[in-house]
Amino acid sequence: MIERGVSEKVLLFLNLLGSICIFPFAILRWHYGDITLAIVDGIISITLLVFFSYIFITRKTAVVRILNAIFLAIALLTSIAIKGQSQILWVAPTIIAIHYLVPVKHAKIINTILLSIMLIIVFPHTELIEFITILSTTILTASLSFVMFRAYNNKQRELALLATIDPLTASGNRRLLETKLSGVIANQSREQFSMCLILLDLDGFKDINDEYGHAIGDQIIISVCNLVKEHTRVLDSLYRYGGDEFIIAPLSMNLKTAKHLAEKIRHIVENHKFIHDIKLTLSIGVSEYNIDDTPESWISRADISLYKAKNNGRNKVY
Repeated sequence: MIERGVSEKVLLFLNLLGSICIFPFAILRWHYGDITLAIVDGIISITLLVFFSYIFITRKTAVVRILNAIFLAIALLTSIAIKGQSQILWVAPTIIAIHYLVPVKHAKIINTILLSIMLIIVFPHTELIEFITILSTTILTASLSFVMFRAYNNKQRELALLATIDPLTASGNRRLLETKLSGVIANQSREQFSMCLILLDLDGFKDINDEYGHAIGDQIIISVCNLVKEHTRVLDSLYRYGGDEFIIAPLSMNLKTAKHLAEKIRHIVENHKFIHDIKLTLSIGVSEYNIDDTPESWISRADISLYKAKNNGRNKVY
């Protein structure tokens, strides 16, 4: 069984914790005769438990995140409408929770609506100076939450790029390749269609590095990647598989068509004028997806074809 991700665990924890923490308030308020708010607390507690159960059973979090955020806003507004200003203490944690649950742009919309309705509810029953204080603190809380979570999300995106993108060529790295292939293989189990991948190896690249230095070698690699990207479709992705090995995947085509594309790329690189008039060729292996393939077995068959090209004089497609 696949281990639960951090996001899934956090949502499970928060929904269960919220349900457990709020339920005693429902009991106490019922005991002291505050029936209306007791019912509200009970509904909140039960709903959070339903969210917990749904995530635990289905392991789907996207829809629950949105529902969680909307439900928290409605629950807070209901509490304020019934109990008045005493419930405003829950505004700050609610704003922060909404920012955690949904993307920043959605959180901004939900929180703006939440705060607008809340201020309309409390204004008739609040002195002007107190209302201004509530207005200022809630806007400040919402603004700080927006800025902090936007900065956090930007940093997360930067880290994700660093973890999945090759810094020299701006192509995907092996980690991203494995993720991509796992995804298309999972999709293949639902929809049957031809898929291929192309494994490229730069012939004699070590000799180029030794003769011209690594700086020139890096420029050669970048040039090859740019040539490949220019002659493949937007939906096809290029990944750096090793120092001088690259994979194009997934190719939604049969083996014959994929080999034709590989031959086209081989020809373009062979006839390209690189820096210092360096001549470069490619050895290429192509493999078509077979039922029950894993990413490793799929790549392995392309690797076998690549070595056939190497052993038969290089600058060939197999």
